[in-house]
Amino acid sequence: LWRAKKEMFNKLAKALDSPNFDISTQRRKDIVKYWEKTHLKYLYVVLTIAYPTYFVWQLYPVFDEEKFNLMVDLKVPFRYDEPLSYAVTYIVVGTVFHYVSFMVMVCDVLMQAYLVPVICQFDVLADCFENLFDECAAEFQASFPEVDKDDLVNNNLFVEKYQKRLGDLVARHQAILEQAVDLKGILSAPMLGQLACSGLIICLVGYQATATMAENLGRFFQSLLYLSYTMFSLYLLCRWCEEIATQSQKIGESAYFSGWESGISQAPGVRAAMMLVIARSNTPLVFFAGGMYPLSLTTYSTLVKASYSALNLLLTTND
Repeated sequence: LWRAKKEMFNKLAKALDSPNFDISTQRRKDIVKYWEKTHLKYLYVVLTIAYPTYFVWQLYPVFDEEKFNLMVDLKVPFRYDEPLSYAVTYIVVGTVFHYVSFMVMVCDVLMQAYLVPVICQFDVLADCFENLFDECAAEFQASFPEVDKDDLVNNNLFVEKYQKRLGDLVARHQAILEQAVDLKGILSAPMLGQLACSGLIICLVGYQATATMAENLGRFFQSLLYLSYTMFSLYLLCRWCEEIATQSQKIGESAYFSGWESGISQAPGVRAAMMLVIARSNTPLVFFAGGMYPLSLTTYSTLVKASYSALNLLLTTND
């Protein structure tokens, strides 16, 4: 998937370095820093859960009481109950387990690395729209201090400056929407698989943790760590997708409070551009798993509840 869409992902990765990404004010720089810190904070949390989970699963078979045990219950077409054959099998299986585990972690980290910048761009753009008139007025009056702020809407030079600035913001809005829609289309099918697998894992691993809690503490902590990682990574995915929907809708509110009541809306093209932005933002940009299930915290809580109900059914049946 990453290779097939390499050009698009490269475009997403460079979005924050675009010359059209306006962080000329301190407030917008603070917004970027906030999302940068938020991204790093959750990245560290993911890795803090992921690495102990990986090492426990990798090393536990060496220290448990069972002989010739592997990190996963794997059926191979030969016996490995001799020291040499066990060592070779353990190394081969461990190597495969290593690459698969890190592939999962890298995919989760990359997912966040592409979703959070989209959120940041929407947040910065909302601030640009909200302060559009005031910033244009401040810049214009710095060059023409003799023009009163109340008379700016009657000044042709200011109107041209405002129209150009508004056109740039509308183009930027369209570019961010295109990035988000492309990302939404690419992630739809994989996210349906991840949603289904996560629900199954929460149920089965939760059952394993409950079943081994009193008998085998090592297996219990293995299951608990894996369950924690699965639930937290799914939570982050749903949270970032919901945040994109929220921030995309916020653009319309910011455009409405951009100072159009000063009379600038009478300028040619201004009202139409504002109405277009507000109308587009009224429909939030919702990410779907397989085009069916919205990726949101509501979906996450519903999935967890369904998995918990299935877990209770398994425990009741077992009793």
